[in-house]
Amino acid sequence: MRLVDSGEIRDGRAIPDHRRNCAFTTINRLNDGTILVSGRWGTARDSVDGHACIWATSDTGRTWRLRYDGNGKGTWDGTAGEVKGLTSTELSPGTLTATALWVDRSNPDLPFIHPETQGLLPMRIMHVDSGDGGRTWGPPRRMDTTPHLAASPCSHHIIRLSGGTLVQPYEQWKEYGDTSPGRPAARLRLSRDGGRSWPDFVTVARHPDNKLAYWDQRLAVHPVDGRLAATFWTHDFDAGVDIDIHIAYGSPDGRAWTIPRGTGLPGQHCQPLALGGDRLLAAYPRRGDPPGIVLSISEDFGESWDRSRDLLVYDSIAGNESGSRGSRTQSELWGDMERWRFGHPRMVRLPDDEVFVVYYAGDDAVKTARWARVRV
Repeated sequence: MRLVDSGEIRDGRAIPDHRRNCAFTTINRLNDGTILVSGRWGTARDSVDGHACIWATSDTGRTWRLRYDGNGKGTWDGTAGEVKGLTSTELSPGTLTATALWVDRSNPDLPFIHPETQGLLPMRIMHVDSGDGGRTWGPPRRMDTTPHLAASPCSHHIIRLSGGTLVQPYEQWKEYGDTSPGRPAARLRLSRDGGRSWPDFVTVARHPDNKLAYWDQRLAVHPVDGRLAATFWTHDFDAGVDIDIHIAYGSPDGRAWTIPRGTGLPGQHCQPLALGGDRLLAAYPRRGDPPGIVLSISEDFGESWDRSRDLLVYDSIAGNESGSRGSRTQSELWGDMERWRFGHPRMVRLPDDEVFVVYYAGDDAVKTARWARVRV
């Protein structure tokens, strides 16, 4: 693999205060070749003005235009809130459906994560539609996640399986004032009516003894047999450390899953991307030794990884990231997340054996969305 080109996504003017900090980057390549990049922007990583933006390029990154700015548009049913990105997919030609996490910010003094319980503010998973390429969006529809509270879509888009069923990946944690230990689980919600209702769910991964957390699941679909592969940022609660990225395999209908196992990849939230045949590419942030955004490749759909071909797409020169060494309490880990300077890589395929990668990166004051074009 080799890096072909890279750059920064911005409008060419001084960055407004409400766009000084980017996180939760996502990507979508439309049928006409346009690439859309979204994410969560705000004055800080945790701020009441968090909102979604969408940037578009029709020339694989050479020029960008701001297509949508959701600043000030977070109120839902009369309640002030923030929207953490719009992760879109083109379920039918010309029509986009986006998934987003909406967070209740009616009390602006409350942080997103409770400093004592580590519970999360009230939130909802929502879907919205656009018929003009993401320039405008219709009213939000709430996805019912009963009986799972504190559910987040992890910036994951809707996927259509080979049989036509739609699946929405999500994870659960615990509510704001809940003092009991969190019991994280990765799940899928299923829809057979084009996304109008999501009555059924499937558990993708959950440790029976709550010793491991399988966070931020990302899915890839095998292009031939329809098998699913899910990768997880995996945390050991007892040791207080992240361990290697884990992977699990699902049946083509998404209803049966293997027990997650280690990949040996030393990263956190990881996106797998099917390249054709059994080839699988993984993009993930590595917090130390050295820190940066890494691509790794597998020739057997994630069963093994050729680490000799790893590519460092983004090289952080700021040194090891907060919390990258030693054991951390849960509270300390949440604090680390607020201080990380880069992360959230996402990819789409391009013609001619290339992939387009997007992520956020910067320093303690400003973080922007960035991109890279890679030949595999």
